[in-house]
Amino acid sequence: MDNSPSAKDTGYIWENYPWVKVITMNRNVGATKARNLGAEAAKGEFVVFLDNDTVVTPDWLNGLVDAMQKDKNIGVAGGKILCLNEPNKINSAGGIITFIGVGYDLGFFDNNSEHYNIRGSRGYLCGAVTIVRRDEFLSFGGFDEDYFIYLDDTDICWRYWLYGKRVEYIPDSVIYHKCAVMSGIFINTPLKVFYGTRNPLFNIIKNYAIHNILLALFFLFHYHLFKILYFLIKLDLGAALSMIKAYCSFFKYLPKTVVKRKEIQSNRKVKDSYLLNKSIIISLCNSFKVFLRIIKN
Repeated sequence: MDNSPSAKDTGYIWENYPWVKVITMNRNVGATKARNLGAEAAKGEFVVFLDNDTVVTPDWLNGLVDAMQKDKNIGVAGGKILCLNEPNKINSAGGIITFIGVGYDLGFFDNNSEHYNIRGSRGYLCGAVTIVRRDEFLSFGGFDEDYFIYLDDTDICWRYWLYGKRVEYIPDSVIYHKCAVMSGIFINTPLKVFYGTRNPLFNIIKNYAIHNILLALFFLFHYHLFKILYFLIKLDLGAALSMIKAYCSFFKYLPKTVVKRKEIQSNRKVKDSYLLNKSIIISLCNSFKVFLRIIKN
């Protein structure tokens, strides 16, 4: 008998909620493909993506559905995410897209306050909880399965913006998410380092207009050099090697990424300048300030 946690969870669902459709895989296909498979199998108008390390509040879903029903221009909506282990702290109040293609969660580990109860547009929303229209999501290509994990939420929200849709933060919808309090750039597990290095490169190549690509790549490359030097100074050779492997993987996938870029750019309705002016993507200067804040945390 398979006694793995996933098998136990599946058995529990089948036994207690037989009306729930469970899709099982014989290997780890990554969060991106798993979410796409769920969306393809769904039958409703809306699809909600909810991580399995979350706890929801009684009315968390109502606000998300209400927002989507009332405003067809909203493509993605998500709520306030608090830390499960420290419920007075913010995990994410929506996020911004930095100039170098990395998503940054607003309010991360700040005290929960009225400041984070203001609804509004965001660059992206944390993938722990989001709602989309099923048919629209699938027509936009869904999550990019080559990402496997990390920054896929930044990418899909960026694409929605390019296609003329809004990404909306709904603070009345509250969930709790298990989160660790560690400095963002110094989380050096091989998995996070690898995908956290490679996937912003995908974001830049796919989503920027051609005149912004080289500048963004230039600064992202130097940011990565800084991280590699840091890891080498700390004698964390595994993390440094993971970053080098990430670049090798990026170049391996580059021809495929360019094909995706052509598709996205041919369908875009919004210019980079609009997203920068609206602070959906923040400027290079403001991105540097975010970088300094991450170091200080």
